[in-house]
Parts: sequence; C-alpha cells; structure tokens
Amino acid sequence: MMRLQSSVMFLKWRCDMRWFFSFLSLFFFHSAFAGILFQDPTGDELNSAIKNMSLSDIEGMAEDGEGKGEYYLGLIYLNGSKQFGVEKSCDKSSELLRHAWQMGVVDAGYMLSVMSYRGICVEKNFDRVKELAQETADEGYLLSQRMLGRAYLGSEWKGLYKKNLDKAVCWLSKAGESGDSESAAKLSYLYREGVGVKKDEELSFYWLKKASFSKFDPGEIIYFPSLAEYYESGVGTEADLVQAYKYYDLSGSAGVDDKQRIAKEMTQEQIDEALRQSKEWQKEHNVQVGGGFIRRAN
Repeated sequence: MMRLQSSVMFLKWRCDMRWFFSFLSLFFFHSAFAGILFQDPTGDELNSAIKNMSLSDIEGMAEDGEGKGEYYLGLIYLNGSKQFGVEKSCDKSSELLRHAWQMGVVDAGYMLSVMSYRGICVEKNFDRVKELAQETADEGYLLSQRMLGRAYLGSEWKGLYKKNLDKAVCWLSKAGESGDSESAAKLSYLYREGVGVKKDEELSFYWLKKASFSKFDPGEIIYFPSLAEYYESGVGTEADLVQAYKYYDLSGSAGVDDKQRIAKEMTQEQIDEALRQSKEWQKEHNVQVGGGFIRRAN
C-alpha cells in the first residue's frame, strides 16, 4: 500500500511540476483566470442546467456579460435546437463561443478547440487546436486533459502531437483524478499490460477502481467485470471471492457464467454475503441488476 501511494504521489508531483511551469507562462500572457462551468464529461450537468430554460431566459443571461449565456447560446446555434426553436448558425455559434472564451469560460475554449480540429463552423487549424487545448487543460478542464492524454497516446486527435507516452500518462492521470472514468480505465490498461510504462498491477487496480467509482459516473458497471476478475485472481490486490462474486453479480447477464464458476469454490455464507453487498449497492444507486442466489451442490 505504501509503495502504491508513493508511486501515485510521485507521478502527481512530476505532472504538477510540468503544469506549474506551463501555468507560469499562461499567467504572464493572460490577464484573467478562466472559469469552468461544467466538469461533468457526461454532459448531464449542462443538460440539467438548461433543461427548464427558455430561449429568452438564455438571451437575457447573455446580456450580463459574464459569458455563461453566450456559451449556452453558442452551443444551441452550433447544431440548432428544436427545443429552443433555433436553426443552426455557424456565424452566431462561433462568435458567441469566442466571446464566451474571451470572458473566461473555459468550457467554450475547449469547444472551440474541438471545432477547429474537426472543421465544424470554423476552418481546421491545428495550431489553434493545440493552443486552446493546452490553455484549457492547464486551467484544469477535464475534457481538455483527456484530449491531450489521448493525443499524446496516439489513440485519438491524430496529427496534433508526436506520440509521447510520458506526457500521455501525466494528462490522463490528471483527468482520471478529476473524475474521468475513461482516462482512468485507459491508465489501468496501460499499467496492466505495461504499454509505455513499467507493468504495475497495483497501479492498474488503483486506476480500475477510479474508473468504476468516478464522481461523475459512480458505479460505472461496464468496468465491473474487470474489477471482479482482479478480485478473483488477486491482480494488484488480495484475492477476494466475495468481492469478485459481488461485482460479477453487479455486471448483470455478463457475469452469470462467472458467478456459476466461482460459486463452486465458495461457501454458501460467502455467496450470501456477496449478494447482500450487491443488493445494498443497487439500493444505494437506485438501480437493479444481477440477482439470483446460487446454492452449491452438497
């Protein structure tokens, strides 16, 4: 455990030092600190914020000069919206998002970087993409950190940077610690397989748990089969069949065969305890998966 904590702290220190020097550069060239409206990579917080608003509400918000209203309108005009009765307008969208970015809305800077990469409503411009991605990632924006991590990894955002696994791990780590389950899962895979990093099962388990229980995707059950496997085989942690059975159960139909298999190695008391914990988790998260007691043959 101490070795794991030291490894995580060392990686965080090394990445933070790189961020510090980048931040100093950012400080001298920008007069104001940017603000992040929504860190949630699922988009649920943004959707919830505008769900009950009218177009006039948002237009009125845009008049306050703080950037939030301009950001909302920029997104609405980007694709058009039946909800708000708005047709797509590239000119309005790009202008509103640029103004929101100038007013310090970090989310708008990230969106402009995506638009510049894909050529959506603006010309493709990789230099502009890198500038915006770096600035917003330095400000702590989770999606920009994921973007840089995957770009340096060479898996996405191709053409922006030369492959650099050291930088990829740093940015993915920042995004993973901030609550991005995708980045955490990618790091778990890298450490499990030793891809560009020294193979480390404890760090792989650490990041897999981060992916499974991120604050934005609490209980991301797509990772539960892997988590169950780690507990069953003792990958990066002590083998624990109760926990393995619990997460196989929470995997739904994907874990049925595995439950049947490991049940042969468990006592009925262990199975009952695993199912109790599974039901407790489901009740806490208001979901229903798994189920079914498996009795061992005498």
